[in-house]
Amino acid sequence: MSDSVLVLNCGPEIGVAATKSFVGQLMILYNIVNMLSNDHFSFDDVNKKKLVDIVKKTLELDNKINSIVLNLDNEIKDIYILGRSIHYPIALEGSLKIKELAYIHAEGIAAGELKHGPLALIDSKSLVIVLNPIDDTYSDVISSTHEIKSRGAKIIGISNKYDPLYDIYIPIPECAESLYPIIEVIPLQILAYYLSLKMQVDPDYPRNLAKSVTVK
Repeated sequence: MSDSVLVLNCGPEIGVAATKSFVGQLMILYNIVNMLSNDHFSFDDVNKKKLVDIVKKTLELDNKINSIVLNLDNEIKDIYILGRSIHYPIALEGSLKIKELAYIHAEGIAAGELKHGPLALIDSKSLVIVLNPIDDTYSDVISSTHEIKSRGAKIIGISNKYDPLYDIYIPIPECAESLYPIIEVIPLQILAYYLSLKMQVDPDYPRNLAKSVTVK
């Protein structure tokens, strides 16, 4: 029924929870914005190859993230993912994947809204993942991380810069500031996958869920 179609060209998405198709959709949106903004992202062949190489490098975090998950407390009941500005939608996506695949309560939090409710939930039993690559949001997110740390939560930092506030650090490659959402969603997807295995859940077939194309 569509007047036009933009194909993702990422191959079939076998699992119910979208991962590579999410990244594919994100890239389509970036390409649309790039065309509307007179090549703001400079998506020539050279830069596209650089981005592909950065994604491949990010995927090499697989073993590190698996090790992190294996060493997490088995009694984790709540996971919060903190993001600001363009990182907030990725926090929402990461929390969705954790809920879908591992059946652990997870919530994406806008860093600017931390003191308007979410901070009341955070204590020493909370795991908080902070999306904090270096851009114009970095300092404000570090300030929010201080607030979270003072409540005793365990903090996983996803960034291209280490900070001692992070109990666990997941390093991501450097890229153009506006492209970090493409990169930082990948560690969250891998984390959700290994959490599902830790919980002895089949990540391809989450309970009670179905692919959107089968739901009317």
